[in-house]
Amino acid sequence: MENFDEIIDEYFEYLADRDVYRAPTVLSWLTDYIDTKSENAIYKLLQHSLASEAVAGLVDLLEFDDKRLTESVVHILGTIVEHPRCRQYVLEVPRNTATAGQRNPTLFTALVNMLMSEDKNVVMNAAGTIANIAESSDGRLWILQQAAFDDALPILGVLTVDPHQWAASNSALVLARLTLSQEGIVKVLTHERSSYVLINLSAALCGPNPGSSMNAAFAIGRLLEREDARSKLLAMKSFKNTMTALTKMLYNKEAGPRKNACFAFSCLANSKEGHARLLGNVNSELILDQLVRLITDPDDETAWFAAVTLRSVCSQKEGVFRLRDHKSVFGVLKKLVKGGGVKLKPDLLTEVKMTMDILGKLPKLPAPILSSVDSFSVDARWDSVIATPGNRVMYQLFQGCTCVYEGVKTSCTVKNLRPFTSYVFRVRATNTGDQGPYSGPALITTNEGVPGPPAEVHNEGKPQHNSIKISWSPPPNPNGTLTGYVIYCDGKRVGVVGADRESYTVKDLPHSTSIPIQVAPTTAAGEGEKSVPIMCSTLNLSDYPPKKPILSTSGGANEINVSWIDPPKQLGPIDHYELVMNGQVIYSGKEQGFRVSNLEPLTNYTFNVRVVTADNYVIESEPAKKKAGSKGKVRSSTTSNMSRRPGSNGLTPRPLTTFY
Repeated sequence: MENFDEIIDEYFEYLADRDVYRAPTVLSWLTDYIDTKSENAIYKLLQHSLASEAVAGLVDLLEFDDKRLTESVVHILGTIVEHPRCRQYVLEVPRNTATAGQRNPTLFTALVNMLMSEDKNVVMNAAGTIANIAESSDGRLWILQQAAFDDALPILGVLTVDPHQWAASNSALVLARLTLSQEGIVKVLTHERSSYVLINLSAALCGPNPGSSMNAAFAIGRLLEREDARSKLLAMKSFKNTMTALTKMLYNKEAGPRKNACFAFSCLANSKEGHARLLGNVNSELILDQLVRLITDPDDETAWFAAVTLRSVCSQKEGVFRLRDHKSVFGVLKKLVKGGGVKLKPDLLTEVKMTMDILGKLPKLPAPILSSVDSFSVDARWDSVIATPGNRVMYQLFQGCTCVYEGVKTSCTVKNLRPFTSYVFRVRATNTGDQGPYSGPALITTNEGVPGPPAEVHNEGKPQHNSIKISWSPPPNPNGTLTGYVIYCDGKRVGVVGADRESYTVKDLPHSTSIPIQVAPTTAAGEGEKSVPIMCSTLNLSDYPPKKPILSTSGGANEINVSWIDPPKQLGPIDHYELVMNGQVIYSGKEQGFRVSNLEPLTNYTFNVRVVTADNYVIESEPAKKKAGSKGKVRSSTTSNMSRRPGSNGLTPRPLTTFY
């Protein structure tokens, strides 16, 4: 072996030159040398100028059918790929470096074939080599891209429960390292025999092989972090046994199994369904007890994972309540934070403090500070709670009994409120496992707004010929202190009254007219919404016509007697009558008859009677017609006397209304 140190460079050259005649001797010597001086052999290889060519030559030797030869190659490769540079040389070997006509299985195909060997040492070396390649992200990607991977996965699953300790342990290590990448997890989950692989992993966890169990625990932990994989595992009937096996691993004398069990439990507790499985397990008290003890474990990683697992238990309210009620968890953590006898490393102390903060009771916050933004919204702000990383404190703002905000901010704007309305607000802090007490109440009244429309707007009293009186009730939603009302007639503003008034008379309207009227209340914020238009009408004079006059002839042929009676439906007290002949007033007085003389013979005359009321309404009858006789004319004196209305009553004649 001493001479071998001197000629090792020459052997590497033989490999680089692919000297198949010297290969058995070179491989035999290299195997012996690596078994005793692996670090020195790797160092010599890396220093050699043809290092990458030598590694490629080793891979090419796998093409030969010599079983002993290929086993030696795998043994050597399995050792050197532990070094990152040597591993990279292996990954960079071209897929076809053989001469024409020779079989060219890839390295991975050769390794997969060896996994099925009856010689368990060969299986152990092949699985170990794959595991060493899978240690790096490039190596994992290389494995997952191999065509033979689909064949390899179920074989590795079976080998995790193989009676051969190291074959099983190395196979479980391959699966554990492949699950370090999301691509690896997806490959496992989407494989047609995925369930078969998961069942074998669970069985390995429960088996007697500590190495295989530890690696299976890590792989299961990684799978539990992903929702689709977690669902598959939790649905397995054997998952109860998995939980039992993980619990036993927590109590293992070796640090590795304890650490990986903590890791698996932390991944399980991070999901709601997994969290429920953990706390609902029959061994949950044993699990919590041991996790507390492991926080002070001599192995730093085990202690840290135990602390992380306890914090994961606090990720759900049920876990917080459970740990608060636990006989020792809270007390032990509190003692550790205060430095009671054990000095924790900074990262571990941080985890413990975060768990303590979550388990601790949240304080009562002061009442929120409120300010009005406008008639419909209010700004609220409140004090914050000092929280450590991992203890995510949120806040809930309540308007009465309704939560109107929930989040991490310490302020918000509450919208969609009613104007000029009083509201009560309270705030409280919350985290994963606690809801703090409500703060004291804070009261605020929103700003005044414009009011809603008034209620019960209607026409009041009897119709008048030139005015309309309306009344209303205050608006159901005043949105402030009412200052008055604005009255609109046909869309035009016609009047304003104070808030103490609930009626108004619209004047100077034409008779016989229908017109829309609206009312809009006002506050300090301005004019509000108008009421729905109501149609109001002044008196329709056509509803009160006198009867048409009665015409007759008597005496001379040039005379016509005209008489009339009171209207059957009177608009009001009658002041006087007017008789109109052919459009001219020939009589005005209180009498209800008149003789017209001296008419033109054989001429048609038209007569109307007008009723003039005390309110100076003038209502005209329908016309009556009559033809005069053959002699005489109307006396000029009569015509002169009746040509205009008497003014004794002081009335000014209004425009005439004629009905036909």
